[in-house]
Amino acid sequence: MQKLVRIAFEGNIIDITDLTPFPFLLCEFLYEGDFELMKQDLKSNSKFIQEANKIEELIKFLPALTSNFVVSPFILSEFLSYLEEFKISFSDLAHISLNGIFDTVLLECENRNYKVAEDLIDFILKIDPGFAPAYELMGSIYIEKGNLEEGKLYLENALKIDPWNVAALSELGQLYFNQGNFEKAAEMWKKELELSPNNYVTYFMITNAYIQNQDYTKAAKILEKFLNRFPKSILGKYQLSSIYKCLGRFIEAEGLQEDILRSTPEYSSDIEVWVKIMFENGKYQDVQTFLEKFISENPQSEHFKLLLIVPYIKYGELNKAKEIYKQMQEKYKWYIYGLKEMLKVNFTPDEIKSIEKVLQ
Repeated sequence: MQKLVRIAFEGNIIDITDLTPFPFLLCEFLYEGDFELMKQDLKSNSKFIQEANKIEELIKFLPALTSNFVVSPFILSEFLSYLEEFKISFSDLAHISLNGIFDTVLLECENRNYKVAEDLIDFILKIDPGFAPAYELMGSIYIEKGNLEEGKLYLENALKIDPWNVAALSELGQLYFNQGNFEKAAEMWKKELELSPNNYVTYFMITNAYIQNQDYTKAAKILEKFLNRFPKSILGKYQLSSIYKCLGRFIEAEGLQEDILRSTPEYSSDIEVWVKIMFENGKYQDVQTFLEKFISENPQSEHFKLLLIVPYIKYGELNKAKEIYKQMQEKYKWYIYGLKEMLKVNFTPDEIKSIEKVLQ
């Protein structure tokens, strides 16, 4: 033990050593800031309690002193050295929470420091072999690194421990889908929906899996279930109408198309498919009216301005079309390609040549 500094407050002398920061570390990462609970678990460890008491004394005189001064970054090797120095075993830590240290793992993954994250997960699983989120996260790390079989094993272990782990179900479904096992992917995602029935995107993932398997009957049932929960979804109606056509249910498909034409989007994710259908049916004015109002109320969605180019050109408002194109072409290059495809559908080749000259 190395003495670093001696502090005196109102006659109280406190010797700060290289061991003094550890109670802060332990409290922050394994006790969610509960100093008293930590001291209760380690009350028989006099060496540790001595350092913990120093911190409590310091805080009396320095109330702004917090764990932020000593806990970042978390270095596992140092933490393990402290445990060894204080002769603390995992069995001594009766009331710990792994949430704090798991947050550190998530941060390391976000920064793509996978080796650090893996070491921390191994440490977590030594403390608690039944901590399902650690298995799920390790599985996703292995998959990200291309080790699919190892990743699959960890995800399956997460679900054995916690069958309600939505993230593991979602990732395992994606893994099966990427491997071409569409039925198994749908099975995983359906379990996910049982736990989180409002997971909007998952319905479409299941639908896509059944379509890949050419099982249009099951695909239709999923979207019918989706529309019972989200009856105003234009994207859901559009996809279901396409599936009905594959099943020869043309009257129902037509009914959904007509329903879309009478609707306006409730969700921003519906706007593009709604515009596509409206354009196909020549309803350019309806699109213009809706988009101008929507963009005015939602300026963060300005990329939808590009969709206004079609009705502006249709109605001869070429300067407006040109102004939008100039504004958007650098900022939303990824959207320009879709615009060009939309022009091909709505104008003749000769018209497109004229339009391209105007937009230059």
